[in-house]
This record gives sequence, structure tokens and C-alpha cells, in this order.
Amino acid sequence: MVMTLWWVALLLLVAGIVVWAITFWHRRSMHKAPVLVANSAFLERVPSFVRSQRLARALRVVQVGIAVLGLLAASVLAGRVATERVQTPEFADRDIVLCLDISGSMYEYDTQILQTFADMVDDFQGERISLSIFNSTSRTVFPLTDDYDLVQRELKEGAEAIDFDEFGYRLGNRDYPQEKVEKYADFVEGTRGIDDQASVIPDGLASCGQLLDHAETDRSRSIIFATDNEVNGEPIFSLDEAAKSVRDRNIDLYTFYPGAYECGDECFDELKSVTEKHDGTLYQSSDPNAIPSIITEIQQTQAQKMGATPTLIRTDHPLFAFVFTLLALVGVLVVGWRNR
Repeated sequence: MVMTLWWVALLLLVAGIVVWAITFWHRRSMHKAPVLVANSAFLERVPSFVRSQRLARALRVVQVGIAVLGLLAASVLAGRVATERVQTPEFADRDIVLCLDISGSMYEYDTQILQTFADMVDDFQGERISLSIFNSTSRTVFPLTDDYDLVQRELKEGAEAIDFDEFGYRLGNRDYPQEKVEKYADFVEGTRGIDDQASVIPDGLASCGQLLDHAETDRSRSIIFATDNEVNGEPIFSLDEAAKSVRDRNIDLYTFYPGAYECGDECFDELKSVTEKHDGTLYQSSDPNAIPSIITEIQQTQAQKMGATPTLIRTDHPLFAFVFTLLALVGVLVVGWRNR
């Protein structure tokens, strides 16, 4: 910046000297001893001669003005007009598994989470996405993929299918079209593989961890784990063991806790303790629109872990000053030729 100011000051000084020199030369030339020409006094009364004299003086003024503008444009060009912006490199080698507890107490939240996630797909660039749902057993809706048309279609269809009040249906106080019931049943198929059990949450988390492949490559891996932690069954893993298995594979855990109907503080405390014990992050919110915040956190955190340091990018914009300088030079030459 200091060098730029010095250049501008220097060029302005040169411009001033040039203007002064031209003006001084012109005045001197005007004050030179006149050359006497016999019988030429009548020229002062000839209209064409008077016009020529006026035009010559005007052209000299224009020539000086163009030269000054050209020098100013050249000073701007030398000062390197530029814009600056900070850019953080984006990484496409990012894997995200959306791991949803599909038990009855989570239906309302799952619907909105799927809808919110589907709306965000358009902003993804190269990330691989997977969806796994679980109740007493797990089902992979789609494996890790960057086919965003498929991802968006499956998320939207899942949100529509799960937009279903299971308790109202069970109690018989709501009537649903058969097509709606079949769509719901197709979506949750495979998540009720164990009778008299539901929300086997630790096993669901452990199975989601198995979806993240390419363990030998340098990829960022994350699980968005949505559950109320109300276990109604006999899991193979404890929640701590499942979270540890995820952490051991260098998978980042982002837990979304919307609240619990029956378990209350006990479920939340366990979920928070286990998540943070294994370097995960827990989001407590009844608003599924908190999911974009989780995605933003994933993108920022993973970019830092993979060495994405902010870079100051300076972009020069010389075109205007260059063109103006060139036009000024041409203008000086044209006016000088006309005034010769």
C-alpha cells in the first residue's frame, strides 16, 4: 500500500511538471520576438485565419488535458487497482451418514429432518451422502453416493412416507388412505426385525458407522445421529461401545437430540456424556432446522482438519486504466497531428 501511494505521488508530480513545461513553453513561444512579415496585418481581419488561430489554441489545450488524463490513468495502472477476498478451499472428499432413529417417538422430527436435509442437497459439491434408519434393526435406505438426484428423491420420499402419526393409527382414531399406509410400511420395512423391541439405539449407531468405507483414504467422515435415546430392547452394544467404535474409525459424531417423551433428563444426560466423551458434538433442539447448523459445523471443522487454511486472493483490475491510458496516448497523437 505504501509503495502504491509513492507511485501515485511520483506520477502526479511528473504530470504536474509536464503540464508546467508545456504551459511554460507555450508562454515563451508567445513572448518571442515576432517575425515581421510585410503586408500581413490584414490577416487579423480574415475570418478563416482567426478561426484557425482559435482552433490551434483550443487543440493545444485539449492536447494538454488529454496528456494529463493519460498520466492520471497511467498512475492508476501503476498503482494496481485490485480487490481482495479471503477464500477457504473447499473439500469434496467428505462423507456424511444421516442416521435416524425411526421409532414412533421420533416420527415428527424425522420428517422435518429429512425435508430439511433434502433442501440442502443443492448446496453440496462432491460430498457423499448416505441414509440409514433403525428401530429394533437397521436398514440402509441408500449407501454413500454423490448422485444428488437419487439422494434428493429418496429423502423427499422418505419425508413423505414418515409423515405419519403412528400412535393415531394404532389407536384407531385416525383414518389414513391405504396408499399412505403402504408407503409408510415400505419405508420402515426392515427396521422391525426383532419382536417386542424398539429403539435399539446403540446398535443403530454402530451399524451407521459401518457404512463409512474407504477407511484407508484421507477423507472426512461424519455421522449425524438423530435420536431421543429412549431404548426399548436389549442392544448388543452399549451406547458407549457404539460411540467408541465410531471414534476408533476416525468418524466424527454429531448428535441431534430433540427431547424425550418418557425418559427425560436421564436419556439426555447419557447421550450428552457419551457423545462428548468420544469427541462428538451434541445439539439439543426441538427444531429440526438446526440441521443446517450441524452441516455448517461439519464443513468448517472438516475443512480445518484437512488443512484448509484461509487464503487472501488479490485480483488486479487493470483493464479500465490500461484502455484509458492507451486512448489518451492515441488522443495526444491525433490532436498533435491535427495541430501540426
